[in-house]
Amino acid sequence: MEPLLFTNKALTNPQDKILNAALMLYTEKGFRETTVLDIVECARVSKTTFYNFFKSKEELLAHLFQSLLDEVLIKVKLATQQEERMSNKAFVGIKRYLEICMHHRPVAQLLLVSSVGVSPAVEEVRYRAHVRFAEFIYGTVKTDAASDERIRIFAQAMVGAINEVVVQKVIRSDMQTDIEELARLLSRIVQGSYKHLINHKGML
Repeated sequence: MEPLLFTNKALTNPQDKILNAALMLYTEKGFRETTVLDIVECARVSKTTFYNFFKSKEELLAHLFQSLLDEVLIKVKLATQQEERMSNKAFVGIKRYLEICMHHRPVAQLLLVSSVGVSPAVEEVRYRAHVRFAEFIYGTVKTDAASDERIRIFAQAMVGAINEVVVQKVIRSDMQTDIEELARLLSRIVQGSYKHLINHKGML
């Protein structure tokens, strides 16, 4: 399957065409306002072809979410892998995530805002993505001395905080956002909170 966000290649696979059409329509027109007919006309495929891949537009949205979130996480992880300093990995990863959300604001809005509560399948994908992102955050700050469940809960809380900042400062804000400054602030919060948690583990 071809990437949806990070490619300019012409699509030939019918499933890729459907996913690309859905992404365009869901971000421009809205999920609830988009019909299966809209999607097949935009993708230039038949309804039969659509239903060969997806049972409904809700199932399509869940599949679309999974594909988009996989792409984003790959890019974020790649950025941190290229950073040699452990102390800088959180900043680099968060910055890359914010950059993607800024450059693809309609997609970020679809993922984080407008699709909330659409279907249990979509919420399950969203939850799994949250867990995977939390594991990434955990990996950027953990030390050999920290491997318990409380640290993982901390990472999940940080993901929720980061996504809320994306909603307020990237998606809904009309003002120009300094991504680097915002990433530095968030990474300091992540690292500072982590150090505080480690230093006070005996008090929990």
